Amino acid sequence: MLILGAAQAHAQVRNESNRIDSPVRVAQDGAAAQSVPAGDDTVMGDDIVVTAQKREQRITDVPMAISAYSAENLEQIGGTELSKVSAITPGFVIQLQDKFAPGFSVRGITSNDFQPQAELRVAVFQDGMPVTQATASYTELFDIDRIEVERGPQSTLHGRSALNGGVSIYQKRAADTFGVEAKIAGGNYNYWSAQAVVNLPVSDTFAVRIGGLARQRDGFVSDTRSDRTYNAVNAQALRFAARWTPSDDFEMNLIATYDRDDTRGGVPFKSRTFLPLDQKTGAIVGDLNFWTPTHLDTFGSFREPMFKRDIVNISSTLDWQLNDRLSLTSITGFRWADAFQSGDNDGTPTNIIAYEQRNYGYQVAQELRLNFKDVGPFQGFVGASAFRADNGMDFSLGYDERAMALLLGGQLQALAPRGLTNAQINALLGPTAAALKPFHVDQQVSHAKIMTYDLFADVTADLAPGLQLFGGGRVTFDKKEASLQGLTPLGVSRLTGRGLLLQPTPGGSVVEGENRSNTLTGRAGLRYSLSKDVNLYAVYGIGKRPEVVQLLNTGVAQIIPAESLQSVEAGIKTRTLGGRLTGDLSIYHYRYSNFQTLGTVNGTIGTINAGKADATGIEAQLSYTPVNGIRLFGSYGWNKARFKNGIYDGNRFRNSPDNKYAIGADFYADVEGGRFSFAPLYSWQSKMFFDDNNDRPDLQVRTPAAYSDRVVDEYQGAFGLLSARLSFTGTGDRWTFALVGDNLTDRKFIVDAGNTGDNFGIPTFIAGTRRTYRAEFGVKF
Repeated sequence: MLILGAAQAHAQVRNESNRIDSPVRVAQDGAAAQSVPAGDDTVMGDDIVVTAQKREQRITDVPMAISAYSAENLEQIGGTELSKVSAITPGFVIQLQDKFAPGFSVRGITSNDFQPQAELRVAVFQDGMPVTQATASYTELFDIDRIEVERGPQSTLHGRSALNGGVSIYQKRAADTFGVEAKIAGGNYNYWSAQAVVNLPVSDTFAVRIGGLARQRDGFVSDTRSDRTYNAVNAQALRFAARWTPSDDFEMNLIATYDRDDTRGGVPFKSRTFLPLDQKTGAIVGDLNFWTPTHLDTFGSFREPMFKRDIVNISSTLDWQLNDRLSLTSITGFRWADAFQSGDNDGTPTNIIAYEQRNYGYQVAQELRLNFKDVGPFQGFVGASAFRADNGMDFSLGYDERAMALLLGGQLQALAPRGLTNAQINALLGPTAAALKPFHVDQQVSHAKIMTYDLFADVTADLAPGLQLFGGGRVTFDKKEASLQGLTPLGVSRLTGRGLLLQPTPGGSVVEGENRSNTLTGRAGLRYSLSKDVNLYAVYGIGKRPEVVQLLNTGVAQIIPAESLQSVEAGIKTRTLGGRLTGDLSIYHYRYSNFQTLGTVNGTIGTINAGKADATGIEAQLSYTPVNGIRLFGSYGWNKARFKNGIYDGNRFRNSPDNKYAIGADFYADVEGGRFSFAPLYSWQSKMFFDDNNDRPDLQVRTPAAYSDRVVDEYQGAFGLLSARLSFTGTGDRWTFALVGDNLTDRKFIVDAGNTGDNFGIPTFIAGTRRTYRAEFGVKF
């Protein structure tokens, strides 16, 4: 049952007369609810129970803006990627240049900082385990129970990094019935996937669930010299779940996931300044369009363009019902990730700049929470948590000094759009070429240890019939130890006598810094029930991102102040016509201080304080079933997010369209032998910039003048994507055949622009997905 909006957090479709009290049972019954076929008349008449505030509530009673989607919701719209979730969720954007560097944006606030000591602005959780590294935040959606997107400050409820929202991904838990599920698929771009899951009850009190997935797809940009493609997919995933229920009052759930990516080809950073040239003949072998073939490669000792990543996530949840009023919850988590990527920075077949980057580390978390209800007029929870992270990043830039001599001198830019091959560059330099290195490397090795302790509580009080006051707070004690070492492994550059773009630390020494900070976040609000099915709410929240230790190559350690967000939100939620109409509307305004963005400080890529900002927005979601066999749904988000001072004054936030909407439907009909279903979906967003400087010409003026970027093109204009799924499901839900298509009009769009080359007036552009289609066949028994 696809219902957009507040109407899905931890969504459990249940009859209100069969309501449950134990948080343990809420989780269990969620799995059972998923087996109900979409469109069943009885389902539309049932009520919806959620646990978004750590206790059981009807969805219309939850005073926050939240969207959640079950496995059935995702399957109905052909959603195998998180980017499809963002397409239908107001206020949520994913900038997916690739799985190594995704950008999650909620109400204009983006997270994709790679520094090991930094934290995401938008919290990402995997089965309750916080994900603190961007390179490990985008994984395979396989055997998913639900995905939740919460908007607005959520630090009180969800802790670290939930500055302005969060994304939670939950795997399916083991159930007490035997079951087997399998699916195969094939499509264009040599797409194929195969997956299988087995759920096995071992005894009356113990059950396990095991699954595996393999998926491959060619990239959308072809190589002119080989069968290699860019942004290809080669992914494998394993899932394991175990559930132990020795009594009605106690339950333990263990979930372990493993994700692996191993692709060749890298990211299609394509130049729109220089035409692709055959390096042997000098002939033009392509054009300046961002979606057409080119040749991108590394050189020197760098590995060929590739993406490799391994992620392990283990989460254990214990639920103990102490009595009718008290329950205890413990969540223990471990996460380990190692991600590597190499590629071409300059976007041309000419060897100019290449890169290698490795992000790795592990995180351990423990949360203990006491939940209470019916204690006089009060219900809520109190708890404590601890978190430890040990993260590292190795980042190297490799250069052909002969090409860099012309680039840094501005002569190469003057030869656009044709440019030069490496042989032509050497010929132009003459004897000088022999004095320069064909391969020079700048390297930065950084490391961080993070230790955090939290105390938190949230309480709701029944003031009068239909009127509730709620509030909560979280105190965070944070300690960060960071180190940075800048190196030139092959000796100093013969062009500069030091590094080229990244500078070494004094004598190649390790620069260290440490910082301790305390932050206080919280929320307070009112909820008023106009009727059983219509609720109003208003909430004030404070979100904070802890102070950041920034280490410079000069040996100086700087403290970047904590980011702070103050938000006011009001909304209405409704569920009427026996459940056939559900929807919500929210209005919000927030103010932001110490906005931190990325830049280069004295040769080191680091954090820059961009000052103040604010945003005002409206979000709406609606689902309506006018008659049996037709379900309509839609969402809309308006978000005017702007900087308010400094050099970015008046600029839009990056990755933040002002307007965004989605409209869709599910048309279904029962026939002899099963059910036909057709689900079209159209999503649209307005113009969006990829950098906080908004590609303004006055902010692109550089010295020498050849480095200036005079063309305003580093944005994506308004565009829409059309997708659809046509399926037939056999009687008893035993098998399903489906045809799925995405971007059916083959709309060409970019997902990123600027990048390293923008510093020299040669920005690169990354193409988004093209038209894809696939056939799927699945069985269940």
